[in-house]
Amino acid sequence: MTERVCMSRPSRVEQWIDAYWRTGALNLEPFDGCILKVAEGVGYLTEERKLWASTALKEAVNGGKRWQFYAFGRPDLRWGVEDGISEGEAMLEAIDELLEPHVVSYADGSHCAVWLDLEKDSDAPKADVLGFLMAYFETVDRRYPVGLYTSGDWLEDNVGLADETMASVFTRETDGTWRPLWTARYGLQVTSYPPGPDLVKYPVSVKAPNWYLLNRGAPPVQQWTSKRETPGIEAGHDSNLVYLAG
Repeated sequence: MTERVCMSRPSRVEQWIDAYWRTGALNLEPFDGCILKVAEGVGYLTEERKLWASTALKEAVNGGKRWQFYAFGRPDLRWGVEDGISEGEAMLEAIDELLEPHVVSYADGSHCAVWLDLEKDSDAPKADVLGFLMAYFETVDRRYPVGLYTSGDWLEDNVGLADETMASVFTRETDGTWRPLWTARYGLQVTSYPPGPDLVKYPVSVKAPNWYLLNRGAPPVQQWTSKRETPGIEAGHDSNLVYLAG
């Protein structure tokens, strides 16, 4: 039986921004860190996108900020074990062109350095999509622990929410550690961190995997996408409250 972690325990909260090349130049001064898109399927990191990411990373380094990366997974276009391996290798190749990401430990006991974004539904059999995911994880986890950006709806429609499936998705085969979940909350504005250690001030309102919630507590990263004003950043960007361990 996995020990459950109480999300209302004392934790440190940071605000990060996630962005991709169309966001343009980033002003990271108001943020504690950034999560940059550096891969989508295979062959994503063109010279233009590499220049954008390199410029953002220079901003992060000079400002003493931390950074992570994310890839937009495409099991809607390709699926199965070999395709998961190919997309995982594309992510590693992109990182090799940039800088190693930071491993961050979250308040629910999970950790990661890179994220796999899963949003597009696939017409493939659920077993094939699950094979894609497990192959991707196995490929990237050897070097950098992977977290998931997705929803319960996506997982239910594409791989199923059976406990054994969710256990395999959210538990790393390499060492048995937790794989974190990053969820979006649309249409809500957050102008400050949750007060003190009381993280339940912002309960989970998205449909996240039941297995994850029952065993882990609330997701460690939550995203708000709404109109907000941040110097140097266009309104409507994605900002995240990150619940850190300790």
